[in-house]
Amino acid sequence: MFHTYLGKWKQIPKSVKFFLFKALALLFIWKTIYLVFLLPTRVLDAPSTYSVGVATAFSLNLLYNTNSYSSKKEIALVNSEFGPVHVNQQAIYLNDKKIVAIEDACNGLELFVLYAGFIICLPAFWGRKVAFISIGLVLIYLINIFRCTLITWVLLNYANLFGFVHHYLFTFIVYVFIIGLWLLFTRKLTPYYATEQ
Repeated sequence: MFHTYLGKWKQIPKSVKFFLFKALALLFIWKTIYLVFLLPTRVLDAPSTYSVGVATAFSLNLLYNTNSYSSKKEIALVNSEFGPVHVNQQAIYLNDKKIVAIEDACNGLELFVLYAGFIICLPAFWGRKVAFISIGLVLIYLINIFRCTLITWVLLNYANLFGFVHHYLFTFIVYVFIIGLWLLFTRKLTPYYATEQ
């Protein structure tokens, strides 16, 4: 059985093997740095979550033509599968009533890394990579704010749909958008492959 898999592995083109190796190495490096250094200090999560919370409150104020929405940093006690835990959040308030909270998992950081990491691993000229990563990160940030704003709108107007919209619909839309950016990036990579072979 091992020889069967080894034979199949040898049939995979070198460029694909190199892509997989780079992707796994990048994933390992990112997860190690994030879990060991960045997660405990929240050096990236804190400003990202704050920014998305403030921008979401601003968007809601534009949507409803008011200034009643605000964003506040909070540490909330939430139930997890391991019991109650304290979680950092950026809470969205309507006047004095807490409507929804944006946690670090929703700040878009993992989406940024996923999007940029895929492009970094592909064989393309660095100028093209830098341009697509820069523009893509801005667009993903904006679509995440749009997502958080619409999730809050759904919660306020159609609370029974909140779970579906939050966990499935808008998550699907964001990933389709990212895949669309990747497809756009890969459209003209053939000349680079030709020079590498």
